Order: sequence, then structure tokens, then C-alpha cells
Amino acid sequence: MATGTPPTKGTTEERKKSLTCSLCLEVFTSPKLLPCSHSYCLKCLEDLTSRTSSSSFMCPQCRHNVTIPAGGVSAFQNNYYLHAEDLDRARDGTLCLTHPKLDLDLYCVDCQLPLCAKCVLADHRQHDTTDVCEAASQVQAQLKRDEVRVQEEVSRMIKRVTADEAERQAVQDKKAAVESAIRRKHATLVAMGNKFRDDSLASLNTVTTQLDTRLTNDLHCQRDNLRQLCQLQQQLQDAVSGGKGCQQLTVAKEMREGRGSPQAVSKLTLSKRSSVGRPVLICKITEDDVMQNVQDFFGSVETAWMEETAPDVKVVEQFRCGEVPDIEVFSLCPFDNGTVWMSFARRGLNKDAPGECFDEKGKHLNTQKDGTGKTSLKSLVGGKGIFIKQALSTYVKSQTQTNFKLDNSSSGKAYIKTDKVTSEDPYKVEDTTEFIIQVGAHRALDVDSSEQLFVVVEEAQAPDGQRKVHLYRRGQQAAVATYSPPTARCRPSDVCFYKVAGQERLVVADEATDSLHVVSVQGGEMRFERYLAPGCPLLVQPTALNTDTQGRLWVACRGGAILTFTPIA
Repeated sequence: MATGTPPTKGTTEERKKSLTCSLCLEVFTSPKLLPCSHSYCLKCLEDLTSRTSSSSFMCPQCRHNVTIPAGGVSAFQNNYYLHAEDLDRARDGTLCLTHPKLDLDLYCVDCQLPLCAKCVLADHRQHDTTDVCEAASQVQAQLKRDEVRVQEEVSRMIKRVTADEAERQAVQDKKAAVESAIRRKHATLVAMGNKFRDDSLASLNTVTTQLDTRLTNDLHCQRDNLRQLCQLQQQLQDAVSGGKGCQQLTVAKEMREGRGSPQAVSKLTLSKRSSVGRPVLICKITEDDVMQNVQDFFGSVETAWMEETAPDVKVVEQFRCGEVPDIEVFSLCPFDNGTVWMSFARRGLNKDAPGECFDEKGKHLNTQKDGTGKTSLKSLVGGKGIFIKQALSTYVKSQTQTNFKLDNSSSGKAYIKTDKVTSEDPYKVEDTTEFIIQVGAHRALDVDSSEQLFVVVEEAQAPDGQRKVHLYRRGQQAAVATYSPPTARCRPSDVCFYKVAGQERLVVADEATDSLHVVSVQGGEMRFERYLAPGCPLLVQPTALNTDTQGRLWVACRGGAILTFTPIA
């Protein structure tokens, strides 16, 4: 056929108006006829009237005011002129919208539209037309390719939406965990504030009581001196005003040689107090100090965008230990027999930190009361453990029969001691060696599988409380490297050598950013590689690390949450 011009806009609009709702622009569904003779879908009328509290509304086409029946918009008359069969065929795309009684059995190649016979004669007489089934068969192969392509995009978007939903849920979970941590910190701060208030009041009472006793003694002494001077004064007045000759001579001798002499009077008036100077109470508590300390205690909440990587570990919360707010776990050690030994206490306190033993479900088994204070666990053969006060030394668990001990020191020198133990008696030392390293008071220690590299978390002496992670070689005093974290806000709490993706790496627990740093230790250097399980909502202020023989990394968090990180094959 000859090629002509496409149909006019008017004829296209006419076709659309025939069986489509002017509100949703779709084929009518449950059409309702208004008194003004215009029709709309029932759902469209419900949406239209839901936005008004009035008993009437204006027709969107003619602006006629329509009163809503007592039964609601569903009580409007059904449009019986629009047959359900015609609407279903129009919805399926087989019925012509302009000529509802005719099927769309032709296809206009020029306009790329399916048409009925009347549409061809009316507007497409000069266009190239063909049978609609034949035209459909020609595009079927392309439609299949398009289906595959769109399906791939749908699958990709489903993964993306699922990942976004998981990220959003992770943020909500992390929010809940951080909120719980903030509330625990607040409860701890209130408890500490009450304790410091009571201690400060008691200290004030002790100081003022001692001062009052001293001042009272001084006052009694001065009053006695004053009484003697007043008696002397009265004696002089009596002698001068009416005394007889003998009396005056006696008083004169007393004033010259006795208690009225210049030396005796000076001794009374110049008697020293038991304290030197004028007493002044000094309060060294300032609001600025309190504000800074509270801010450091609470930290801050920030957003960090981390690089998207495939998860390489599965994180599980094994259990929670402790029942008091703001638990700080100082050390934990899982054993092959399924028990987990830990040392934990309320932050800032040492006296309630015994060694506690749990099973992997969190059931408390027993308490080792003689391990009080901030402690680190010495792992020995046979599932036994000894807790040593961290103020004196730190022991580290080894996969071999060697125990490593680092004596704490604030002088800049410390001893690393290695003990070989026997399998029969885990407490019997077979061989001992030691060497000196240059490090101050430290918080944590770990050794690599070769037992040649040592990593120490040093407690800083600087006012900002910054901790440093140092690397040492066996037999060398000076550190060969110091770790440079990826962010300035880093507060290392523990270190642990751990196999990540089959390679031994150093894991650094950072309680300032709720993260675990994966660090490469090679060639005398420590280099940050990535985060382990970045953004994990369960990971809140990690304080202690250790590994077990199953290849799991155990992580203790402030608040008492005990997590395991299991590699994903």
C-alpha cells in the first residue's frame, strides 16, 4: 500500500476516550456513572473523595458539583453501557477502543499500531498494513531477547533492593545497639557521678573536720592567753587606782620580773598556731574538665561510608555476659572443651573483675575469685586458665605449648618471657627465655604463628590518651614498625593474629569506630588493608579478641556482647 500521513491527534484522543477512565487513563474497572453523565473507575472515585471531608465533590471533567450518596461512591449507578466483555477484551488488547465491537486484527506498519478494519478505512487508508498475527510473529524473537534482557535487569534490581533493605535494617540494628550503649554509658555516668559525689562529700567532711579540730585547738590556746592577759590587766588597774604601797611594789616586781614582764607578755601574744598561714579550702573541680571528660567518655556518633565488598565472615552473637551497665571485657579465651574464660568488670572499676567461665551458649559455669582486677588470661594445655593482674603483666594464648608474658612497665622497658610447658602438667615450666623491648605500660599483646613477631598495644602517656600499636621482632629491643590507622579517630583495644581468606593477618580492635582493622604484617611493616565485616550492627566498641582451633575469631564488645566471626568458604 502507499504510504500516507499518520492519523490526527483528534482521532487518537477519540479512541482513548472510548473505554478508558480519564483519571487513571486505563481501561475502566467497575465504572460508575455520575449524574453529570461522566464515568470513572470506582477506585478512582474513592481516591478522589478521600482527599476531602465534604459531602460533595466537583467532576474533574465538567466541574459540576456532585453530591456523594449516603452509601458512599459505591452507591453511584453502574455504567451498564460499558459491557464487561468489551472492557476485558480492551484490557487484553484485542478490542478496538474507537470501535468497541471490532477486533484489532490489522497492524499499521507506518504508525506501529494494531487497528480494526474501520480504523484502517477511516485514518490509515494510505498506510502500509498487514495481519496483526503475522506482524506479531516477526517480532517474537526480538521480544524473547528483550524478555531475557529485562529479566536480567529485574534480577539485578532485586539484588540491589535486597541489599539496600539489608543495609537499612543494618543501620536500624546498629542504631539500636548504639542507643543501648549510650544508655549504658549514661547509667554508668550517673552511678559514677553519685559515687564521686558521695566520695567528694566524704572527703570534704574529712578535710573540714581535721581543719576544724586544728582551728579549735588554736582557738582554745589563744583564749587561754587572752584570759591571762586580762587578769594581768585587771591586777594593774587595781594597783594603780587604789592599791597600797606594798601591793604596788609587789605588782611592780611582777611586771618587771614575773608574768607581766615584756618577755612573758610577748610570749603570750606571739604564740604560734599549730598551722602556718591562713586556711583556704580549694576545689579543683571545674566544669570544663567535667565536660571534656564526659565528652571523651561518650564519644560521638558519625556516618562512615565504607567500600562495598562481598562478606567473607559470618558474624554470630554467641551470648552476653554480665548484668551491670557498661561491662568492659578485658580478656576472653575459648578452649577446645567448649568453655570460654573471661575477665570483665564495670568500666573504671577493678575490684569486681573475677575470672568467669561460660559455655558457648552463655551458661555461667563457675567463677575464679582469686583473679580479681583487670586481668589477661594465660592459656594453658588441658583447658585450664590462670588470670594475672594486667597491672603487672599480660599473657597471650599460643597454639603451641609456649606461653608469652609481657611485664608491664612505665619506664620504657619491659620483658617478654616465653615459657615452655609440658602436656602432662600445664603449670610446670620446662624452659624459659626472655628479652627486653622498649615499650611503656601496655594494654594487649599477641604473637604470630612463627612466634617471631610480637604486636603490642601501648597505653599512651599523652594527655589525649592515644594508644599506639607497635611491631617487634624476637630479640630486638626497638619497635620495627608502628601502625598508622586509616582514620585519626582510632582507639586500639586489642590485637590478634588471625587467618583471613587463608592468609595470616593482624586484626586490630578499634573501639572508637566500632570496627576491626585487617592489617598486613610483612617486611617489617604494618599496612591497613580493609575492615572485617564493615558496618556489622552487632559490633559495638570491641574490647577483646582471641581465636579458637575451629578458625573462628572471638570478639568481646563493651556491654558484654560476645561475637564469633566464622570465615565463609
